[in-house]
Amino acid sequence: MASAQDLPITGVCIVSDPGRCPPNFILIDKTFDRPEDADLWRDGYFGRRVMRYLCVQRQIPLLNQDVLVDVALINERDLPPAGFSVIDLTHDTREKATQKRSICVRWMIPSMTKHAITELIFITKTSRRAPANYTLVGEINNMSLCYKVGEVPKIPNAAKSLVSPTQPTVTTPTQAYNMAALASGLPYTITPPAVPARPLSGGLMTRTGPPEQSANSLATGHINPISGIVWKMNPKYKQLIELQNITIPEIKAKTMTDIDHQYDYNFSVERSVSKTPRLS
Repeated sequence: MASAQDLPITGVCIVSDPGRCPPNFILIDKTFDRPEDADLWRDGYFGRRVMRYLCVQRQIPLLNQDVLVDVALINERDLPPAGFSVIDLTHDTREKATQKRSICVRWMIPSMTKHAITELIFITKTSRRAPANYTLVGEINNMSLCYKVGEVPKIPNAAKSLVSPTQPTVTTPTQAYNMAALASGLPYTITPPAVPARPLSGGLMTRTGPPEQSANSLATGHINPISGIVWKMNPKYKQLIELQNITIPEIKAKTMTDIDHQYDYNFSVERSVSKTPRLS
């Protein structure tokens, strides 16, 4: 059985107060290579101190619970890569999560991947390389964000527990379509495209609804035009997981001669009408 340190990450959020880390989450308040503060916010010389800390949740995922499969860092005003969500609000105060740089995360259901991110760390700027078995993501507030990838543990009897004895066994999408499970290509480097869509993170990245931004938000000069929109899968597609026997109709290959013969039309009626003399 995998240790708690090797379990996939199923939740990510940023808090403004280390004491407000959500239950069952782990606070990342120190750098990995040396015991320095892992605050994501750079304070100015004047004014009150602003703190931002990353929190993660590790556990054996449920059948339909997403796991973290990729992380990217982008400039604050840039749009995230396709398929990524931006953590742009704090979980505890609904304020601006980071400055100058934004953390983007990508999720996937366990049945569609064999690997997931199991650990996120920060290393100091003096460390030019990521530790062994870690992948370097990028720099934020004079620290470098890195992640480690591990295997997604198998979920025994997960499908059976979700179905009553009188119902047929639930089949995962990969089984229903006779497809092999997709193995993620991690670790790999993400190069953010120029103009993808930017969804709202909702502060706590566990596929819950997005929270409202508070009046005390530190965000100035930049408002997400689609803030408040719930990003979720259309319910009609969730029924695909219950499909078992799908019959794909046979598509018969046709030659050019077959196509010409099937759709041949001699236009004789039209020609006869065109030759009919008009009445004066």
